[in-house]
Amino acid sequence: MGEAQAIREALVQAGVTAMEHFRHVTPRWKESRSYVTEADLAVQASLVAWLRARYPRDGIIAEEDGCRVKPQGSGRVWTLDPIDGTASFVAGLPLWGLGLGMMVGAQARAGYFYIPMTGDFYACVPGVGVRRNGQKAGLKDPAPLHRESVLLSISRTHQAVHVHDAYPGKIRSLGSTIGHMCFVATGSADAALLGRVWIWDLLPGWALLKAAGGVLKYLHGPRVDLSALRDGSRAKGLMLCGHPEAVRRYEKLLRAA
Repeated sequence: MGEAQAIREALVQAGVTAMEHFRHVTPRWKESRSYVTEADLAVQASLVAWLRARYPRDGIIAEEDGCRVKPQGSGRVWTLDPIDGTASFVAGLPLWGLGLGMMVGAQARAGYFYIPMTGDFYACVPGVGVRRNGQKAGLKDPAPLHRESVLLSISRTHQAVHVHDAYPGKIRSLGSTIGHMCFVATGSADAALLGRVWIWDLLPGWALLKAAGGVLKYLHGPRVDLSALRDGSRAKGLMLCGHPEAVRRYEKLLRAA
């Protein structure tokens, strides 16, 4: 069985655990001012156990409870976001998922995202490329922006950026950072504006975007260096991702508030 298929089965099984809690959870606040639920903790526990059994020499950086496992000579580190889009999960909305990424050094090598409510599975495996439900996918062609162009964005776009009146398209916030990046990487949106998130929010989607030829950079700044986030630090500012030409076009229309 290939690695992608094994990971899909692990994520699907963990998704069953998440669905057992869906629409009847009581969240609590973390120090980061974001939600955590019993579903996050249960999914993380099962997937960390699975990773440690299958890849005993690899490292793990998981979102909840400061979970860190140092690599034992393999050089590979997995990042785990047990439920990306916890606020949507708590609200009973459908866009949330389970994200798993793998890096060597500062380089994204593989990324996986599973959305239980739709059954969609996004994957990027070295040498294979970007897949959505097993089918090859890629970035949208960078056509000039128009009425149906789509920028996926953080929920507080109105507080974070000023959007130039000349922008003819749409802005949508669907609730999941990894989901936004996967949708861009597979051609469902032109670009995505991301907030000051953590490495577990970025690595799975960045692996897909990178394989598709996309970029991930700070808004009006340099490209994002994942090695600076491996210690648990948040990204230092707003980020844009997408086809290089689409990112250039959106940077001309967005200004940090």
